[in-house]
Amino acid sequence: MPSVAPRDCYTNKLELIQFLQDNKIDVLLVSETHCTIRTVLKIPNYLIYHCHHPDGTPHGGAAIPIPTAVKRYEAPAYQTDKIQAAIIQIKAQPWPFNIAAMYSAPRNKIEAEDYKNVFRRLGNKFIAGGDWNAKHTNWGVRLTTPKVRNLVQYITNCNCSYISTGEPTYWPSDPNKTPDILDFFIY
Repeated sequence: MPSVAPRDCYTNKLELIQFLQDNKIDVLLVSETHCTIRTVLKIPNYLIYHCHHPDGTPHGGAAIPIPTAVKRYEAPAYQTDKIQAAIIQIKAQPWPFNIAAMYSAPRNKIEAEDYKNVFRRLGNKFIAGGDWNAKHTNWGVRLTTPKVRNLVQYITNCNCSYISTGEPTYWPSDPNKTPDILDFFIY
């Protein structure tokens, strides 16, 4: 059986740098970074705001690489075992807004209170995107999982909306499994 190198936050660094440069990206949301305090990602001419998994091991996490020229402020990250969110505030007109890169592991059951806490941290004007690991037919998935019910309820109750292309964002290595949508935006 072939060996597979463990994933860490440097695995796709060169591809990421090339993508940022080729596409002149101003804000990128990265989920499941696998970084720790000791293994943070650095990219020339970008500041990277990280939120690591709180247990300090290389799994989960989120990051926002943003060019040094973009006016922004770091907001306190949201960091629990269930959800990690790197958050920045963009100084835009007519008002500033928060942007968050999100990650939630598939094995975690997210309660309504968990979502309430993370969205409270994001404030009234925000865009939060990433790997929610929450499936709902609203965003193009073929089934709805129990994990997503609290999220959809929160989106509805707080007058939020979602953005999804309806195209898969996850392609499993097992050919017997179907590609799926795990990544989307809430605003």
